[in-house]
Amino acid sequence: MYKFAIAFMTLFLAGCCCDPSYVPSYRRSSKILTYHLLEYCTYMVRESEEQAYREAGVENIWAVDDELIDKAYFYIAEHAPEDIIVVADDDIEDFRYLLSDVEPLGCDKETITAEIERIGQMLFDLHLGLAFIPPNCIPYNYTQEFSFKGVPGAVKWFNRNVFKAKLDEKVSENFDIDMVLQELLVNRVCLMPKYFYDKGLIDVNEGGNSDRVRQTQLASLTNMQAKWGKYFSYDSTKNKPRIEV
Repeated sequence: MYKFAIAFMTLFLAGCCCDPSYVPSYRRSSKILTYHLLEYCTYMVRESEEQAYREAGVENIWAVDDELIDKAYFYIAEHAPEDIIVVADDDIEDFRYLLSDVEPLGCDKETITAEIERIGQMLFDLHLGLAFIPPNCIPYNYTQEFSFKGVPGAVKWFNRNVFKAKLDEKVSENFDIDMVLQELLVNRVCLMPKYFYDKGLIDVNEGGNSDRVRQTQLASLTNMQAKWGKYFSYDSTKNKPRIEV
């Protein structure tokens, strides 16, 4: 396994507080996953569910008024106190390296956290607004360690002082792809490490957004195509969106 020689640095950057990793979670207190893979993180939950998450063993909790949470990623990016903010989905089962082969990291919290910190440091050093891991861990998709655009996966990094994307309610079901396109339009480049993936559950884990209405999804896709034209496409047979930039 190829090992990176770059020194890992914690994200105690100017203006940052001590816990820059956040996991938004909704109706999943009965199945805590991501929490067990990181050395530190804060779960952002609705106030009405705070006690359930505490009883499930989550210690660091940011409880937000139920009526104030819209899209959790944007809420965290706007309200968290740190300059570099990491947001991870709550249904990650494992992280993996992908170079010549797939290497699961299991419960190696130190390595996983160090990689997350390293990518955040790079985002800061490069003065970019957004970074994200890819959505799929497929060996034949690996072409290089880093790319600079793509469909985002389960972990995203925000550089508060550079990040410019805003939530567009008309495309809320595709907010993450819309977010990437906004950043490409304004900041020209995003950072996507292709060597570091997650293994998670997508819309099948209990809770979360698994009860989304199909018509809402279709309307969002229609609005995305109207908004971005040739720069966005969607293959309905494979359920696969693409950024064509």
